[in-house]
Amino acid sequence: MEQMVISDFEKHRDFIEKALKEKFGSKYSNEDFSFIIDLVSDVVKNLIQLMREGKSQHEKFFSDIILNSIDAIIGFDNDFKIFLWNKGAENIYGYKKEEVMGKDFAMLLPAYKLRQGEKELLINEVIKKGFLANYETERITKSGKLISVSISRFAIYNENNEMIGSVGIVRDITKVKKLEKELKEKENLALIGEVVSSIAHSLSNPLNIISGNADYLLLDKGENDKEYEELKTILDEATRITKSIRHLLNFSRPVKINKQKVDFNFVINEVLKNFRYIIGNKKISIKKNLKEIDELYLDSEQIQEVISNLLTNAVQAIPFSGEVKIKSYQEDSQAVVEISDTGTGIPNENIDKIFLPFFSSKEYGKGTGLGLAITKRIIKEHGGEVNVKSQVGKGTTFILSIPINNESKD
Repeated sequence: MEQMVISDFEKHRDFIEKALKEKFGSKYSNEDFSFIIDLVSDVVKNLIQLMREGKSQHEKFFSDIILNSIDAIIGFDNDFKIFLWNKGAENIYGYKKEEVMGKDFAMLLPAYKLRQGEKELLINEVIKKGFLANYETERITKSGKLISVSISRFAIYNENNEMIGSVGIVRDITKVKKLEKELKEKENLALIGEVVSSIAHSLSNPLNIISGNADYLLLDKGENDKEYEELKTILDEATRITKSIRHLLNFSRPVKINKQKVDFNFVINEVLKNFRYIIGNKKISIKKNLKEIDELYLDSEQIQEVISNLLTNAVQAIPFSGEVKIKSYQEDSQAVVEISDTGTGIPNENIDKIFLPFFSSKEYGKGTGLGLAITKRIIKEHGGEVNVKSQVGKGTTFILSIPINNESKD
């Protein structure tokens, strides 16, 4: 454009000189006219230079905004190959510019999103509508980490209104989604408090009667009597249910746990004493492999509830016959317990839901959907984690890990 202006000025040089001579011919010499025209030419060139520098600064300003944006800004050609990759994209996805240039954007989609046809959905939306706004989904980083993102994408057209590519703006909303999830969990906890409070009173009287009668009958029994063990089990289980109700009431608010230094394996064995009452009429064997673990600070009653919940779930997951394994070991200053079953397994779509309060895949009357929520809460209060691995048709393994040096984590 600048060269065109200069060229046009030179073309009109003779016209300008002629016009000046007609107007001021008697007052100035030819040298004066040449000087004036050269001076005007220099002014035009200087103006063009100033415009060029201004345009360059303007372009650099917007270029810096794009390249240094916190959000990922990604450019795609008409084949949806990447040609623009800013620093925001590098930070969010972990790929350097040279690693992605010319590659299909499908490399950023998790495998399950590709199977669901999300790539085609994005392409068709941009082609059909010209844009896609605030589309929330998941992406996979170079390290293999799944992140939550919000995507806005719009088509780029030339002067003939032909699409020549598109630009995507991607925002990492992983932290936002985590906060939303935590808020939802807190709302669920509040709901638990309301529900449990309404039923606690109804349950307390029958439980007190059961406990009182069992305790009374035990007075006439010695430890070697045939009915002694059964009556003691009734009393212990009624007591455990009463404590569970109390834990449920406390579940929707912070709880001060009562930690004492104990042997983790002793706590596990206490629960296993009643395993035969958990399996009922099913043909289920249990195998245990408890390795030595340093003593750690636990609330024994709450941890027994956790182990009992997981063993109960394992038994319920096995239709008729099978095997439950429980093993413990110490790893990297963590006390670890694994409880595995040969049951039906958990579908992938339910893995992220099983710890939510009131979620249950069991048939009516077989579960409240609170057991795993309580389990996660108790382990979290001990500074630990609960993880799960499952395969449909083959079984499930729950993995509990609690720091050995966790005395101060109350």
